Amino acid sequence: MSKLKAALDLLKRQTQPPVKQSVVPHNGFDAVADGGLAAGRKKRVTVEGPRYAVDQQKLIKAGLLAPLDHAVPVADEFRRIKRPLIQNARSSQDTGPDCMNVIMITSALPNAGKTFCSINLAVSISLERELNVLLVDADVGKRHISREIGLVEAPGLIDLLLDDTLRIDELLVRTDLNDIQILPAGRHHPQATELLASERMSRIIDELASRYSDRIVLLDSPPLLITSEAQALAGQVGQIALIVEAGETTQQSLLQTIEVLDSDKAINIILNKSRHSSQFGYYGGDYGYYGYE
Repeated sequence: MSKLKAALDLLKRQTQPPVKQSVVPHNGFDAVADGGLAAGRKKRVTVEGPRYAVDQQKLIKAGLLAPLDHAVPVADEFRRIKRPLIQNARSSQDTGPDCMNVIMITSALPNAGKTFCSINLAVSISLERELNVLLVDADVGKRHISREIGLVEAPGLIDLLLDDTLRIDELLVRTDLNDIQILPAGRHHPQATELLASERMSRIIDELASRYSDRIVLLDSPPLLITSEAQALAGQVGQIALIVEAGETTQQSLLQTIEVLDSDKAINIILNKSRHSSQFGYYGGDYGYYGYE
């Protein structure tokens, strides 16, 4: 099945608009199935030092984490989404450094739930016993993740691109969210597109992919049809997770997005905010996964 036909079939399955739910305060990932941050669980981490405390309640209020009464079904859906992504990353380990463990999360247009999916996918993958997660705020214009987590003033990706004397490990922030590591967006820069398309960025991607064999790197990136930064990044990663908003992403915009991507890339389409699953009707909707090679 071609990517274009797959995209069309996906849009045909969209039915109803997203469900709006109120936010119920809770203790964040403690509500996730399998115990969330499993008590007493230990695994090897690749960034030492104190953990940065993330305000989970702030993320819930911002709509970036599911409230208590929806946490378990959302966690179940992201388990289903992460599995083929992880399999792609692991299957490439014997074939050389193709960056398949570097996954760009993007959408055609804004407000598709891209950052919500980035954060919750990072949490889900971090629950894997053998894997660590690095979440990169590559949406350097909006800096949504950096702002909501409280790292908007921290040096990050753009600083790394501007100064080749900086080391990646100097800028990584180890959080108390299951040891998820974050690379903030860093400073604003008028030539962000050129920086993200540079040879320096390619070297950074290669280092992120190869330095730690047990790490999955997630890049929260701008929408592909709005900014040129996203298109610059798309050619450098191993996998692309394309967020499609049910009832809002049009057939035309989805096809335009598919056309600007490299046809040889592993493109994974995630249907977001759908009421396809009437059993729950939970926060954020049904997260269908449709991956095409």
